[in-house]
Parts: sequence; structure tokens; C-alpha cells
Amino acid sequence: MPQEKIDLLRKKLDELKLEGAKIRSFKGFPVMQKAFFPGGHGLYEGIDGTLPIGGTLILGSNFGCVADFVNDAEDLIRQDETSSSATWRGLKEILPRTPIKFDACFFTNAFPYLHDGESNLTKNLISIWLRDEPLIQDCVHFFNDTLSTIRPNLIVALGTGASSFLSRIWPIELKAWAGRSIASMDQTPWATVSFEGWAGICAAITHPSDRRNAVLRQPPYRGREGEIRLITEAAKKAGIG
Repeated sequence: MPQEKIDLLRKKLDELKLEGAKIRSFKGFPVMQKAFFPGGHGLYEGIDGTLPIGGTLILGSNFGCVADFVNDAEDLIRQDETSSSATWRGLKEILPRTPIKFDACFFTNAFPYLHDGESNLTKNLISIWLRDEPLIQDCVHFFNDTLSTIRPNLIVALGTGASSFLSRIWPIELKAWAGRSIASMDQTPWATVSFEGWAGICAAITHPSDRRNAVLRQPPYRGREGEIRLITEAAKKAGIG
């Protein structure tokens, strides 16, 4: 049952201190049915879905702000983000044109917490979090727990924040991604990585919430069509599809 393993991941997350600038833990908050983990269960079909061991891990940066997650009474604003958010709209344009199936993905975030405030414009915050060494170590530790649980054959990073975070997991293979720019992702569009005897493929695309980001990439992966090509090639290298 996926519930048990996801609950265990959530328990491990709740045990972390996660102290830093404008951070709010998910501990004590209700859980959305269909949303990126840890705001939701991380499965496209919710807790009734299948945990994709050996499938694809889709990695966002962070879930967003408290004001977009719960109301003043700390009740969920919505149960399903797959039909409402710009990120999901982008993913629904991209993934169906690749070998990756939604129900074979685990959707999670590099920075597994909410941030205070009423805006989801997190560029500056992510820069601060990436420089906060104790916080990053907690996030890396938790991501390693996620890798041990999911053991994905393919990891797709969404945007420069998520890809830069992965350079802390694999500082040699993904060294270029530490630059946290689209040019950095172009230097290493994909790479083979390993963890505890497991090997897989990491690929990075621009954030799917805004297709204009993709036109800044270099050929052959420029534009939405180029990034679909990149994911398709990475999936095939990972044995998916």
C-alpha cells in the first residue's frame, strides 16, 4: 500500500527541524488528496494510486506559500491542485507527449516546506535557502530518504531551483547545475547518477508553469518541443517507455 510508505516519509519529514528564512513546516496541516508531496500524497491519482518504485520522480522546488495552501482557520483551500495550478497545466502539455505516464510518477519538492507570505514568487527565497547550509543538509537528508523509498529510474527537475538542489546530491555528475541558470542546465541536459547501488538518469527542464522559459534554452532542446525531446530521450535512457 502506498499509504504506509508515504506516511513514513511524512513522519521522517516531521522529525526535521527545518529552520530558516520564512519557513513553515507542513507538520500539523491537513494533506491534499492530489498534489505534490508534502502538501499532498505525491501521486497523480491521490492515495489510491500506486507508488511508482523504479519509475519517475518529478522534482519541483517548493510547494508554495501558506496563504495559497490553507485559509485563516488552517483548513485546506482545495483538495486537488492537478486541475488548477500552472505547474500542472504545463506538465499536462508535456508529459503525455513523452513515454512518462502520470500514474508512474512521484511528484515531490526539493525544499519540503511552505513559506510565509501571500506570494508564490520564491526566486529570492530559494537563493537564500540554497546558501543556508544547515537547512540544505536537512533537505538533502530527507531527499535521500525519498530516493531510498522510490528508487526512481528517472528524475526530472523542474526549473533552476530544483536542478541546483540536485547538484548538492550529486556534486560531480551535476556540477554544472550549481550555477542555477538555464545556461547551467544546457551544459548538462541529463546525466547518469547513482545512489546506494541504484543508478538512474537525471534531466532538467525549465519550469513548466511558463512555456516562455523554454525558448531560452539552446538547441536541440530549445522551446517546449525541445524539452519534450529532452525528456523523451532521458526516459528512453532510463528504460522508461
